[in-house]
Formats: sequence, C-alpha cells, structure tokens
Amino acid sequence: MKKSAILSAFLFLSMMGFAQQEKYSRDFGRVTQYEMVMKEYENDPDADAVMLYNQGEYYYSGNYEQGRFLLRMTKQVKIKILRQPGVQYANFEIPIFNGDSGWESVESIEATTYNIDQGFTQTKLEAKNIFEEKVNDNVRVKKIALSDVRPGSVIELSYTIVTPYFFNMRRWYFQQRIPVIFSNLSYKAIPYYEYVYILKGTDKLDIFTSSTPSNDIRFRNLTYREVVYNFGMNDLPAFKDEEFISSVDDYMININFQLSKFHHPNGGNREIMTTWPAMCDEFLKNDYFGKYIRNAEKQAPKIISEIELKDKSAKEKIEIITEFVKSKFTWNGVTGKFADLDLKDFLKQQSGNVGNINLLLTGLLQSEGIEAYPVILSTRGNGIISFFHPFQQFFNYVIVLAVADDRVLLLDATEPLLYYSVLPERCMNVDGLVVKPKSEEWITIQQKTSSLLQKNLKLKIIPETNTVQSEVMYLSTGPDAYRLRSAYLGNPDNLIKYLKDKEQINLTNIEVPEISPLNKPFTFFFQFESLIDNHSGKLFINPFCSLNLSKNPFRQSDRTLPVDLVYLQGESYKSIIPIPEGYKIEYIPENQLIENDLISFSYSTINTENQLVTESQFNLKQFIIQPEEYGKLKDDFNKMIKSLSEMIVLVKE
Repeated sequence: MKKSAILSAFLFLSMMGFAQQEKYSRDFGRVTQYEMVMKEYENDPDADAVMLYNQGEYYYSGNYEQGRFLLRMTKQVKIKILRQPGVQYANFEIPIFNGDSGWESVESIEATTYNIDQGFTQTKLEAKNIFEEKVNDNVRVKKIALSDVRPGSVIELSYTIVTPYFFNMRRWYFQQRIPVIFSNLSYKAIPYYEYVYILKGTDKLDIFTSSTPSNDIRFRNLTYREVVYNFGMNDLPAFKDEEFISSVDDYMININFQLSKFHHPNGGNREIMTTWPAMCDEFLKNDYFGKYIRNAEKQAPKIISEIELKDKSAKEKIEIITEFVKSKFTWNGVTGKFADLDLKDFLKQQSGNVGNINLLLTGLLQSEGIEAYPVILSTRGNGIISFFHPFQQFFNYVIVLAVADDRVLLLDATEPLLYYSVLPERCMNVDGLVVKPKSEEWITIQQKTSSLLQKNLKLKIIPETNTVQSEVMYLSTGPDAYRLRSAYLGNPDNLIKYLKDKEQINLTNIEVPEISPLNKPFTFFFQFESLIDNHSGKLFINPFCSLNLSKNPFRQSDRTLPVDLVYLQGESYKSIIPIPEGYKIEYIPENQLIENDLISFSYSTINTENQLVTESQFNLKQFIIQPEEYGKLKDDFNKMIKSLSEMIVLVKE
C-alpha cells in the first residue's frame, strides 16, 4: 500500500480553509473540510454512507485505426463512509461484454481513499486491487477494491468504459442504495445515432438541459456538431424497498437509453425501434426462433415417435408432449428468447437454453395440430416491458401458449419438478408478447396456484431428561412443494440437510412416501428430539417445537412501493401434546383471531382427555399489497409471531 506523505500543517489548513467556502465539491480529486469531518448525513441520520456525487459523461470518439466511432462512458463517484457497514461501498464491479467486434474495455481507472489520522492522508488505488472475473464467454466483471477504507473515509473513483456496441449504453442510476446528494449524466449526441430514453422511478428530473457547442468536430471525411444533454437530480433518498419487488430497475430512479435509428453519413436511415407487429415478423423469420420452430415441427414425427398420442384429446396431448420434453431435455440454466444451438446439435446434446427447449415444445405441439405460439417476456429481475418502446433487447425469455378446448395454457418445459401447466416463479412479471404474424397480442402472466405448507406434530414430553420427542409430517402444495421437491431430488439426505439449514433441527432419518404426481401435495415424515426449559419443576413447552414462523419477513419501518408476493401463500400447524404423568396445566396461551382484507390468522388450544391439541394457521389473501397497507400487514405479522412464540406451561401436581 502506497500512501502519500502527510501534508504539511500549512497545506492541510490551507486546503481546509479553502473548502470552508463550500460543503461539497464536485471536482474529482478534491475534498472539502465538511466532507472529511461530517459524522452523519442530515437528510438521513441513519445512513451508513452517502454518495456525495455521481457524475457521468457519455460521448463518441472517432477511432482512426478501426475507422469507426467508439462510445465512451466515463463515470466519477465520491462517497463518504459514515459507519462500518458503509465500508462495503468501497468495492465496485464493472461488467464488460464481448461480441462480434471483440471485448469492451475499461480505461483510466483512478481511485483514492482520503482519511484524517494525525493529518490528511491519501491512499491511491494500486493495480493489485483491480482484477477481472469471468462470468461466461461473453461477460466479464472488472472488480475494484479500495484500500484503507473505514468510517470517516471519503473515497473517489473514476473510470471509462469503451465499447463498439452502441446498444450497450449503460443505464444511469440517479438513485442508489445509499442517499445521493448530486447525480448528473451528460450525453453528447452526434447526428448518426438516434436514441430514445426511458425514465423510470420518477416522471421529472431536477436538471434537463440541451445545448449545441459552436465548434465543429471532424473525423475522417465527416464534419459534425454535438448536442449536449444534461440529466440530473439532487438530494435523492436511499432506495430501500428492495424486497418483494420484481426488479429494482422498475422502481429505482434511472434512465435507460435505447438506440432507435441509425442515420448513414452518405444518406438513408435504418430503423432500430420498430412496431410490435413488425417485431413479431422479425422473430418468426429468425433462424433461431421462427425457423427453429418450423424445423422442430417437420422433425416432430421422429422426435416424439416413442410416445403414444393416438386418440388423445388436445389437453392430454399438451400434457404428454410437455412432460416428454421435460424428461428428455435438460435446461442448462441459461435464459434467452432465441435458441443458442441449432436443432440438430440440441437434439444430439439434449441440453440447451430456454429458447432451445420451449421453441422445440412449440414446434412439437404444432405438429399435432394444436394451436400453440411462443410468448416472449421479461423475467423477474429483468424489469417490466415498456409498451411504448418495441425493442427486442427488453425480452430475455420465451414460454409457450397452447389452446385446448378454448382454454389457454401457459407452458415452460425447463423445470421437470413443476406440473406441466405451472410456470416458474421467474416468469411472473405481468405481461408477455404472443408472437404471431403481424400481430400485437399481450397476455397477462400470473401464478394461479397458491402455496401452502402444513406441519403436523405429535409430541412426547420426557421430564426426566428435559426433552421432547417430536413426530412430524410436512405436507406442501404449490411453490412450497416445488422448493421441497427441488431440495429432495430423490435423496433423503438432501432433505435432512435442508431442514438443518432452514429449521435448525438435527435428524438422522426421514421418510418420503412414493412420490405423488406434481399436481398433488408433496409429503414427508421425520422425527427429532429437542430440549425444553425446566424451571423449579415447571416445563415450558413450545407447542410447534420452533417449526412455526418466528421472524417477521416485513422488516422495513415503512414502504413506498407495493409488496409483490407473486402468489397467495400460508402455513398451518397442528400439535398433539399428551400431558406427562404427574403434571398438570398451569398456563395455556389465549386463543387469537385476526381476520381482515389482508390476512386470516387463528390460534387455539383444546384440552381434552389429558392431552392438548394446539392449532394455528395463517393465509395471505392478496399477493399484491399496497404501500398504505404495509404498516397493517407488518403489525398483523408481529401479532401472529407473538402468539406463535408463547409457551404452554406444565407444573407438577
């Protein structure tokens, strides 16, 4: 680690004296007295760090060696670290991409950590703290870790991404997970590339200006002028509503540029932004989409020759063919709207991306005379589609729409542990575009199933050893059943590990009956032993042995965005507790009932024939909960958890 020498007292005081003229500096390489000594951010006293500025400049430069323009994206950021958890913001990641024109590059990386110890110190970024990590053949991440960062530090970073891919103009985030005092992006447009911008998270910027400098720019035989646009915002709060949303990109304030038209210097235009019907036609002409489907349809007699479809109804054919694809072909975990292998290679390898699997399924269904279409969509985490901007790059997934007896079925053959007509959770993101010739048809994609987990216990209390032996049954439906089946994968040891990690219980044996159909509950049984509290002859019994909900999933103090739970969900518990000989009941928790538009909750205990039967259940009635209802939802869960945490008390007779 190289540190500059401590500045002389004169220089230090001089700098601080100059800085007294302003609280914050937007000049890279310069900090103010206020920035160095501030202990908290006045607009958010609980913030762990604050972004003092986030400045970007996007512009084009002519490359004489390559004979083309390159897009340069410069970013400068300054952050004040206020508390220890804020130290994480001294680590940066910069994704770079590879394509037909080679890799993007990151240039001019500079970073400094400023501290006040016995004097003012600067720690410069060293090359050893910059490294690159491969994600796949087309994506790498440049990682940068600043040194000597601690509460009180101010850090600065500057770098430039250079790319030949104008589609890869980076989205600019005005808002961050920490407060931002100033954020501004300057974009220098040239006459040859026309963009549209999509603003999310707000409908108004604090700064929006445009100007045309008077000087001409020359590159080879071209002479042109730039138009400089500035987009800026001030005093942005930290983005905190990260849980229970589809994608931060839909809500965090940001601006996204999409190339819409190319103006050739010698005349003529090429449209990039098209119409939805024209886009559908483009998909259907593509070798790895429409032509792939038609090829699959032609080869279907050979591909599905081993399954019997004669005299089957349309619905039966859809189920049989979907399950065949699930059993025969393996998803490699890669999303995509196009197939990434041609059909011949995919059939040989029997493994491919989402496009390979679901476009094959489309062709096979069509070969049997079934009305079936591909549906392109954007997954959760990838953002919601803007209906006003027909760009292919918004979509990253494809499923299948099939019609049987006037009933529409949505299919995805990537997950063999899901029922044939149930989509993975990643697909639950509002709307998908049905790809038909010269058509614009959208379909709403929602999870129609609910998720329920039932836990039944029978306890045997052993006062002599202060233990309780529990016989337990889990019964699950919907997404809960999918998660447990995915954990199981035919191996009981997998479930044992899952229960240990999730429920913190140790067991050595688990019984899974013969696997039920995917549209039926998934059930298994196990036993375990746990300790009970024994104070002065009193036994304190948790009736559900801590297998119940014990932490409120809704932890924010307030919320500005809807809670998106994706599907309806709930849990139920039942415990049979024989009272051991020589003991009697001293305390039973009171019965509880919550019933409103958001949730249904009940808790009750019945004393019968020297045993207690305690039952409880909760069900959420909505999967989209509005921000104004969040406080009520959180309070209801706190009440539930309080009831579920109460102990039954037994005392010696």
